[in-house]
Amino acid sequence: MRKRLGDILQEQGLIDEQQLAAALEDQRRTGDRLGQSLVKLNFVTAGQVADALSQHLLIDRVDLARRYLSPDVVDLIPASIITSKYVLPLEIENGTLVLAMADPLDINVIDDLQRMTGRMIRPLVATEAEIVEAFQRTRDIAHSAKELFEDFREEEDKDAEPIQQYLGDAPGVRLANLILEQAITQKVSDIHFEPHEARMKVRFRIDGLLQDIMEIPRNLQGDVNSRLKIMSGLDITERRKPQDGRFQLNLAGYEVDLRVSSLPTVYGEKLVVRVLNRTGHLLDLEDFGFEADNQRKMESMLRLSQGLILVTGPTGSGKTTTLYAFLNRLNSPEKNIVTVEDPVEYRIDGVNHVQVNPRVGLTFATGLRTVLRQDPDVIMVGEIRDEETAEIAVRAALTGHLVLSTLHTNSAAATVSRLLNMGLESYILGSTIIGIVAQRLVRSICTDCRVKEPLTDPVMIRYIESLGLEPPKEVYRGKGCPVCRSTGYRGRTAIAEVLIFNKEMRQAVERGAGEAEILDIAVRSGMTTLQHAAVEKLVNGVTTVDEIIRTVYSVDMEDDL
Repeated sequence: MRKRLGDILQEQGLIDEQQLAAALEDQRRTGDRLGQSLVKLNFVTAGQVADALSQHLLIDRVDLARRYLSPDVVDLIPASIITSKYVLPLEIENGTLVLAMADPLDINVIDDLQRMTGRMIRPLVATEAEIVEAFQRTRDIAHSAKELFEDFREEEDKDAEPIQQYLGDAPGVRLANLILEQAITQKVSDIHFEPHEARMKVRFRIDGLLQDIMEIPRNLQGDVNSRLKIMSGLDITERRKPQDGRFQLNLAGYEVDLRVSSLPTVYGEKLVVRVLNRTGHLLDLEDFGFEADNQRKMESMLRLSQGLILVTGPTGSGKTTTLYAFLNRLNSPEKNIVTVEDPVEYRIDGVNHVQVNPRVGLTFATGLRTVLRQDPDVIMVGEIRDEETAEIAVRAALTGHLVLSTLHTNSAAATVSRLLNMGLESYILGSTIIGIVAQRLVRSICTDCRVKEPLTDPVMIRYIESLGLEPPKEVYRGKGCPVCRSTGYRGRTAIAEVLIFNKEMRQAVERGAGEAEILDIAVRSGMTTLQHAAVEKLVNGVTTVDEIIRTVYSVDMEDDL
């Protein structure tokens, strides 16, 4: 006679008689399965239940996160049964359907599925949450869109009111919502809707790179665009000139701001939606992957009460996120912290955020002037874009404020030249700048499919040698697995160089030293350059040759060989 779940858990010492009785009472009252009641009452975890069943029944425990799931196999069982009975088809092996089950003791479900599929069932053990998460992974946007396209062909109503096709449950609305939800749950930073002659391509920017997601038939292109334009307050009748708008959503458990930009092209409007997660976790400095020495330098800069701290790099290098980590570290009830941004990307409790609005005359410069009359201790300027903003920021740093801002330059040493070109005086820069952080973001190798391989790329070998380093014999790459969606990468990490303004550096800047001399002083003072930091990430197996070449490689280095 097969033992019941409660007896199995008792035998393994995971629950006692009183806990089992309480769970059985909850089960009678709610109709839940016993395992659900035990987990809900915090007597055991879902993983412990699954492990116990696996050990006792001699049924393998399956790790769904690291298993490829074919949508064709998953479709053998209706979605309603998968989500209600917590079963998931994995593969067909010698004619037998291998099935992940939260309750492999449920003989009735196994019998029903054998009749439905016409195949014998071999169960494996997984938790309910693991099954739901894996199933959602197979329901990619392209798969869901196919069903929607079929519905559209069947239900298309040419007599509908024009505005109705952009509201309610119209296909364009459903498709736009589907794309937005998928983008938000996948932590996409930008969504591109790109029109072509016969279709519109949708691409997501994930971890800094664009990925093709799906194609929309041309007869739905206008509906999707109009839906997004209505949501962002744009004129749907105007397709000949660029427009900008924004809207907010609370979708899939995330509160997000979305900025929409339209651009007329020869095949129609191209829309780009920037996704800003307002409920996202604010990173601390420890979460960026900065080297210990660089993090120590940043923390020492933040201890000062006045001066200018700059974070530099190209678009998409994580400058603003780093500034928010600085603000998070500085935030306290004793300080009045004000930011001037375009847009305000995060909200920090205790920080006063100002949104730039050029339409009413609120620019970075005017906002910064007003902030100086608000008795601030710390000021964050989203970006120094012009001479006026730069001058006000520097003057604020001179008059007893700690000012944080970003600038578009390729290196820390080049930042001084950029500010001088804006018209600032060298003696002012020498006495106000605390330090400069130049950074890049590189994709991290997925640790679940990371493998070693010989370093054979001649460009990378020459590049490493040009830095005065010995090229490693082996490097790492990701093969691709379900965890990283077959990309070989999972997440991003920062590489940085931190230039501290010591006495020698200040004197050099005040006498008008050039970029090369500034770099030489910084390196002699202990600065690790971006290039050296990147190679260190490569050697340690954090990132790949391709990422190094994409982010920090320069053909200028070839001239030195």
